[in-house]
Amino acid sequence: MKKTLTIGVVSLTMAAMPVVGVFADNPAPLTDTINVTVDETCTFTRTSGAGTYSATMAVNKLNSSVGTSTFTAICNNPTGFSVSATPTSITGTGAAITYSATTPTAGSGTWTAYNSTADANIAATSGVLMTSSGVTDAAGQAATVVYKVSTRNNQAKGGYSGTIQYALTQNS
Repeated sequence: MKKTLTIGVVSLTMAAMPVVGVFADNPAPLTDTINVTVDETCTFTRTSGAGTYSATMAVNKLNSSVGTSTFTAICNNPTGFSVSATPTSITGTGAAITYSATTPTAGSGTWTAYNSTADANIAATSGVLMTSSGVTDAAGQAATVVYKVSTRNNQAKGGYSGTIQYALTQNS
């Protein structure tokens, strides 16, 4: 019986002994750092339209669709962008056809760039075609412009030409 008792005591003693290394400090964690630089993307394109439009008109007439252009801006500037429009008068052999914030009427001798996306003449929106206060998605932001021209009731015959320039500026 003593032998059995001794074996039992030895077993209890072994079970109570700690395993060396189980309670040691864990090693420090390892960290990987991933650095990514996103390239600047800020483009402004004419996605439809010819860029040059012509119409033959009589005196005292209105042409509500001399041409149509669609522009798209894609910009990942965190503070956004603005596209301004700078028109000139349509000049030629007679009195100039002047740019106007209002929609031309027959005989007015004016023209406008109508932003059909915003449902407003560009001059009525302080010359701004489109604006964004943040990053656009990959499809970008688009605006469609329709050019409307009216001749005067005494417009001289001949050729006339004018321009409107669009410029994208990134916000700072």
